Amino acid sequence: MAFNVTKNAKELLERYRAYAPILRSKADEGYDWLDEDSFCIELPNPHGDHGLMIEYNGAGETVLCFSHFHAHYGIDEPEDHDRMYEQLESILNNDLCCASLFCGDEQKWLCSTMIGKEKTLLPVKEIFHIVYEDEKYETMLHQKGGEARFIFWDGQLNKTLKV
Repeated sequence: MAFNVTKNAKELLERYRAYAPILRSKADEGYDWLDEDSFCIELPNPHGDHGLMIEYNGAGETVLCFSHFHAHYGIDEPEDHDRMYEQLESILNNDLCCASLFCGDEQKWLCSTMIGKEKTLLPVKEIFHIVYEDEKYETMLHQKGGEARFIFWDGQLNKTLKV
């Protein structure tokens, strides 16, 4: 059975109506990056600066964006659709956060991932092992320093660690 984007968007708007979702298209100011056949649903964050966005694009995928993290899900793949809703619910319940690594005084972004709240207690090198496995980035972080930022839906839970 083919995925019905309109039906899914209506379901999402209804399911998250308590968050005052906003439907956006290319015609909206600041959304000119959307393709003609794309739109997104924005969930404003009542707890902080980091809202959440779900994009339905013409490439046949849904993209979930929160802070510096985004994940792609196949529109016609029911498992992906379910996984997107699970991840969305986990973000809204503060069970998941966006973990991002930045380098130097200029705060150059290096990477982002989604992790469970309990993993924010792990050593930074373990959380961002993929970056630390690259000698170039490990040397750069050692020389210039950086920050690991953990962004939750509820901004009161956010934390920043110097690296």
